[in-house]
Amino acid sequence: MEKKKLVIGLCGTLAAGKGIVTSILKSKGFQSVGLGDIVREELLDRGMAITRKNQQDIGNKLRKENGGQILAQRALSKYKSYDSPLVIEGIRNMVEVDFLKANSNFFLIGVDAPFDVRWGRVQKRNRDADLLNHDKFVIDDSRDRGFNEPLDGQQTGMCLVHADFLINNDEDFEKLDDSPIQKQVSDVYREIQKRAKE
Repeated sequence: MEKKKLVIGLCGTLAAGKGIVTSILKSKGFQSVGLGDIVREELLDRGMAITRKNQQDIGNKLRKENGGQILAQRALSKYKSYDSPLVIEGIRNMVEVDFLKANSNFFLIGVDAPFDVRWGRVQKRNRDADLLNHDKFVIDDSRDRGFNEPLDGQQTGMCLVHADFLINNDEDFEKLDDSPIQKQVSDVYREIQKRAKE
């Protein structure tokens, strides 16, 4: 029987810190792919502007046309032949979770932080023009969580509820070493390594 690849999926609210968790796991030997990268590739192929609305819309369209698993399927197939474990950033739908559970040795980590903390981070990093308007951030955050979204759409809130582990990234830090999130990720990864061997 083929040994299934160890895959960690990351779901989380906007600006919660998924990228930081990815970088910590990469330092532990993981390869990484973001579902957002796959969506952006699709936008470029279609000659569309890379805006948050277009990303959300095209992600939904791909899931509707090809099944809810399509983004996760593309991510896994891209890296299935490599021996290194894989972290997939930006899980937003339970069909993606179910597909990865069926096709890999999969664990889902949720990353969250209070709204005000995340809004502060968006302003501080000043790199996503789409989110710098407070009202727009509220709307995009609600949509991302699943508000007024179809079941095959953005469902981050549902994914957080079903995560195997939840990381609360509510503290800012100067250095990643010895930071609260570094410790949380290391603790979670140790537990994943134990469970992966069972």
